[in-house]
Amino acid sequence: ADKLDFTVATQNLVDAAFLALGLSRAKNELWDALDTTTRERFVTALQSTRKFKPGKNNWLLFSATIEAFLASIGASWLPEPIETAITAHEEWYQGDGMYGDGPKFHWDYYNSFVIQPMLLAVLDLMKPFDARWEGHRATIMKRAQRFAAIQERLIAPDGTYPPIGRSITYRCGAFHHLADMALRRQLPVGVPPAQVRGALSAVIQRTLTPTGT
Repeated sequence: ADKLDFTVATQNLVDAAFLALGLSRAKNELWDALDTTTRERFVTALQSTRKFKPGKNNWLLFSATIEAFLASIGASWLPEPIETAITAHEEWYQGDGMYGDGPKFHWDYYNSFVIQPMLLAVLDLMKPFDARWEGHRATIMKRAQRFAAIQERLIAPDGTYPPIGRSITYRCGAFHHLADMALRRQLPVGVPPAQVRGALSAVIQRTLTPTGT
């Protein structure tokens, strides 16, 4: 049958998590507008990713994001992936606003691609269902603001930025976290929204408009 199948490969866990993140960010327009049958199919597809065991790194947040979204829409959800992801990343915090991707620090953009945006999203989604994680919010937000300041300073006036670490082909996605903090209206002091808008616009132009891309 022609349907959404998230059981083919472990990469499906990644795909499902980012889909859940998008649905949660624009719930009124994307999720609430769906008919009942489509919602049920989405829930089944997201729950099917439980067959995959995430690695002990940023992948823990993929499972956590999916379960947190399921909780937010009143579907059956599991608390264990959320507890595991938050607890692990608390242990993996390295300092200066950055987490390890697993126990060790990796100087790449995964704090922005995945870790910090999904940590914040999980806290947001779980607030009505599991208040114990709210005690972590102030600390996690302080770290997120520090990392947003670092990200903004990585962008040159022409929209270039250091090609550090793996997954550079994600291009402007390297600044997912900075964009998320702007969306939340929680940028750090000294990093005004207009400055971030200009910086991210330059990155988008630099990475997406050249001929052949």
